[in-house]
Amino acid sequence: MSEIMGNSAVSDEEFAKLEQNVATMPDSAGAHYNLGLALAHRSEWDRAEASFRSALKLKPGLLEARVNLGSVLLQKGAYDQSIEESLKALEFRPDLIEACITIGIAFMHKGDFQQAANSFQNALNIDPNSVAAHVNMANACLSLGDFDSSIQHNSRAVELNPQFGMAYNNLAVAYHYKGDKSEARENAEIAQRLGYNVHPDLLKELG
Repeated sequence: MSEIMGNSAVSDEEFAKLEQNVATMPDSAGAHYNLGLALAHRSEWDRAEASFRSALKLKPGLLEARVNLGSVLLQKGAYDQSIEESLKALEFRPDLIEACITIGIAFMHKGDFQQAANSFQNALNIDPNSVAAHVNMANACLSLGDFDSSIQHNSRAVELNPQFGMAYNNLAVAYHYKGDKSEARENAEIAQRLGYNVHPDLLKELG
């Protein structure tokens, strides 16, 4: 649950203008960065990576490009590189919560759940009301077998965003592992009502 910092997706016409800007202003870090954003929102990860790297070559202190490069590398499965770039961003600004979350997710993919939890805790220290940080911390706690903490963080996530079906689903999973079938079933039903696709195997086990 790591997101790209910056504007949302652009139209084909706007995208063509961004490409033209890079062609006419190849020494503009901003032009490369804006094209990188558009490419990332189109899930064109290789081209997005190249654009963000071009922006950073021209302007090494462009933190948004560094953070987004970390997110793109995460999407590409280059977890060590993602962590490296995100840590570089945090050297400039330790309060970049997006970088902390990216690092945590990368560690989750690497199977280092304690390091992931540490990174998500860093994110929560920056913003205790971050839904993304709570949900990801809950996943790390679940992987560590700490079901009570997973429930605590997912519960906080749904307090902050009552329409977040994924968090209810994750609550159902945590309660299921804890052996509380009633609570698991209740949260799975809420997740379904909110349109979340609860795994059929979980629903079958809950009856």
